[in-house]
Amino acid sequence: MRAVSVLSFGLALAMSGMAFSGVTTAQSRVGVTSGASGDPLGKPPAEAERVLRVGVDVKANEAITTGAADRAHLLFLDGSSLTVGPQARLTIDTFIYDPATKTGDLAVHVGEGVFRFVGGRISKTRPVSVVTPSASLTIRGGIMLIDVQPTKTVATFVYGVEMTVIANGVKQTVNRPGWQVTALNGTAPTKPVQATPGSLSPEFAKLEALRPQPGAGDPDQAVRSSGFEAQNSGRGPSSGPVGADANNPGNANNAVSGANSQIQKPTFIPQPKTAAPTNQGGNQFSH
Repeated sequence: MRAVSVLSFGLALAMSGMAFSGVTTAQSRVGVTSGASGDPLGKPPAEAERVLRVGVDVKANEAITTGAADRAHLLFLDGSSLTVGPQARLTIDTFIYDPATKTGDLAVHVGEGVFRFVGGRISKTRPVSVVTPSASLTIRGGIMLIDVQPTKTVATFVYGVEMTVIANGVKQTVNRPGWQVTALNGTAPTKPVQATPGSLSPEFAKLEALRPQPGAGDPDQAVRSSGFEAQNSGRGPSSGPVGADANNPGNANNAVSGANSQIQKPTFIPQPKTAAPTNQGGNQFSH
């Protein structure tokens, strides 16, 4: 069966009706399920577990799990988004957002799975944190791909200001698109290395839907109507992030409106027929 992108924002319009007056605090809704495939599950702290169908609210401190045929796409109130692959486990530890100042805090704990995070308003001014069994990650104003296993984490910086990986007291910083860091339990993270052409294909394949939920509408039309594209950090801060290439608009494509193409063919991965890019220097790492 032809894969259908998990980013089928069938009812993303539901976001337009969510409350934006006042600061979002714990125990309140923090976003919506804007795309789903199969039967991903969500368990809010004080509610029964339910299937995350398109349009279902996502709550603070909610635990989310997926099976082998499940995918989910979560759109947060600040415009951040998280694509969840199969056989994944995560908890939304913290979400605080003040729409008046467009600032807040977002932290997620990931146990296992493949994820793609795209920053929204919060990440433009404050790094978003992701904790895994083997490392603590942050992303500022951009996009990262994370492959989390019980004893190993591989984080790839796709676009934005910078990504950091901290493990065993050692910190690595990446600000060049297409570079990644690996962390094993109990060891320091590796120095950043450039992802080889095609090496991320298995991860991106896991973010594609296998079985769309009934009633999912046209994703492009839903995104255009939702009004939340402008809040997404796929474009990066207006001042121009360190990792962005001003001469390559493809790097700054909005990660919501361009989600299908980014999943099928990540812009920073060269096509097989082209030569591997040369190191242009200037990559800054923190040890």
